[in-house]
Amino acid sequence: MSDEPLPPQGDELEEESEGYRISLPAFEGPLDLLLHLIRKHKIDIYDIPIVLVTEQYNQYLEAMEQLDLDVAADYIYMAALLIHIKSKMLLPRGEEAEEQGEDPRSELVEKLLEYQRFKAVAESFAELDMVRMHVWSRPPGRRPEADPVEVEMSEVSLFDLIDAFRHALVRYKHDHPAPIELVHSTHKVSDMMRGLLDELIVRSPIRLQWYLEGRSRGELVAIFLGMLELVRLGGISLTQNEAFGEIVIKRSEQDVDVSQFAMYDH
Repeated sequence: MSDEPLPPQGDELEEESEGYRISLPAFEGPLDLLLHLIRKHKIDIYDIPIVLVTEQYNQYLEAMEQLDLDVAADYIYMAALLIHIKSKMLLPRGEEAEEQGEDPRSELVEKLLEYQRFKAVAESFAELDMVRMHVWSRPPGRRPEADPVEVEMSEVSLFDLIDAFRHALVRYKHDHPAPIELVHSTHKVSDMMRGLLDELIVRSPIRLQWYLEGRSRGELVAIFLGMLELVRLGGISLTQNEAFGEIVIKRSEQDVDVSQFAMYDH
């Protein structure tokens, strides 16, 4: 999920298309998703309930696919590894394995602990770099268009955002269990971007869950893609008052060229 951002392929978001690729902040990957689940469910990293984690992990992958995100091979590999560990734990263990205290989760735990240490060091360097940026000025310059553009998620992680949209998709399926007639509708990303900015002019900030309430799957996908672009363009910011808390959308002071929104529909 670290490729250059591309607009949605095709004229209709409801049709099958190539996954929407976004460039995320560093270290957004399968291990980050596992750590997110461990923190969210307050799990002891040394005693991971593999059944629960595997189920939750697969639900996130399904949500990412429904939101038209291009799921990298690393996520698929981790899902297969979790299923493998789960199957090993369900099998009866031999006496020799019990005496040696072998745990099928041990290798995964070591990877998570090592990744945590590595990420903590990287974040400390990033904080130091931020301090230096405020001390020494940098000459103005425009980044080359060929360079990949990162989506700065501010205080909200990608998995928190996916979680919010996943709950909205689940609510929509619950409220629309058996549609009698299929009505084909098209939802443009540009329209959703304009609609969100117009709503933020009337009231800012707004609660994400309130804004997503009652939306169809097509609308949710278009809003998700449009929101990522608005964050990248600096038109909005996403915040949380506490870990795993409700996501709040705020309009930033930076002006956004609304006339350019049509490019995301092609």
